Amino acid sequence: MDEGNYDQWRHFFDSTLGKFGLEGHVCSPTPSQDRDGEWHRVDSCVVNWILATVSKGVFDIIRRDRHNAFSLWHATEGLFQDNELQRAVYLETDLRTLQQSDMSMNDYCTKLKQIVDQLRDIGHPISEQSQVLNLLHGLNPRYRYVKPVITSKYPPHSF
Repeated sequence: MDEGNYDQWRHFFDSTLGKFGLEGHVCSPTPSQDRDGEWHRVDSCVVNWILATVSKGVFDIIRRDRHNAFSLWHATEGLFQDNELQRAVYLETDLRTLQQSDMSMNDYCTKLKQIVDQLRDIGHPISEQSQVLNLLHGLNPRYRYVKPVITSKYPPHSF
């Protein structure tokens, strides 16, 4: 996991924790008296899953000595949610300035979709109409004849 795919990573983990009934290890701190040998083994497994699936940069930031799954989970979550507004500003700029240049149409649309998904994941969704307008804005000039066709359609095209 890196900065660009936190929501995918989180979805994977929510699914995995649910599959094994381990949500309690990350949802709320377990009282010390309830931490027996079995709890420690399972918690170490969840810690291992988290640390094994993040990028080296994220690992270096969130790793702490003597951490449990709850503290590690919330350190990871905080890393990506604390800088939400700053990330939104950078992503919006990327979205508004992205140019197709020599990218294939598929690569260009995929890049736009990734940025839009990242903005949605941090609570800044982009409307379908705005996505189409950004697509058209950054198109390579060789596609200039497509713009009137797309903008004249009613109802408007979706991304």
